[in-house]
Amino acid sequence: KHYPSLNDDIVKFRREALLAKSLISDDYSGDTKEWLVVGLTQRTYRRAWLNLPTVMKQCNTKLNGRRVIFIEVNVEDTSSPYEQLILHRSLDVMIGVHGAQLTQAVVLPPHAHVLEILPWVPSYIRGNWVTRRDAPTPLGVIYHNTDLNHAGYSLDRTSTDLCVGVGEVGSEEEKDCFLGQRKIFIWDNRDFNVEPEVIIQYIEKLVLFMRDDEMGKLCTEVKDRLDERFVLYNVWCADEEEESTL
Repeated sequence: KHYPSLNDDIVKFRREALLAKSLISDDYSGDTKEWLVVGLTQRTYRRAWLNLPTVMKQCNTKLNGRRVIFIEVNVEDTSSPYEQLILHRSLDVMIGVHGAQLTQAVVLPPHAHVLEILPWVPSYIRGNWVTRRDAPTPLGVIYHNTDLNHAGYSLDRTSTDLCVGVGEVGSEEEKDCFLGQRKIFIWDNRDFNVEPEVIIQYIEKLVLFMRDDEMGKLCTEVKDRLDERFVLYNVWCADEEEESTL
């Protein structure tokens, strides 16, 4: 009741995103619910997603034909709390690196999907708590036992361009190179890359798979859909008798 035009504003936002990529015509009059809108979160300063433009292009090329559109989400480009609310409420899926920008996922629509990208943290620097797979990360606990589908993906050495070609992977030479640039190498400052195939796999094998069945997928069908670098923290699925969460 505090935002009486919210639903109309959400449809308008989604429609404009689709029009901008010529995915619908000017005379389109639907509510856009047949489209899956995926927000890839960008950060302006620390933990920037370096290859985001490439990921956006490849993902849109691959999946626009399946009524999936990828848009960039950067809260630093918004001018008001209401604009942020419309932006996030317009998403069906939100993907981004572990960080404060993912707290906005709490305003996503019911049963939306969140993919938390877990930074690569070698044993010789602090921060192993952001790589947890046995339980949600300190950020991920805000999604626990909610109606959101929350998964994680663990980055590795290939996610950073720092010290490429210095010694063998995992060598002392490489370690010394990283520690010589500690200020930009520590996980909370380090910019990162994610292969487009990671995002495509997540959308195709989990999100679209679950979306295709209005009755809900069985938990046994969902739990092994993704490769071993993914982890499912909180996923809405059905057991043999009733709806539950993994």
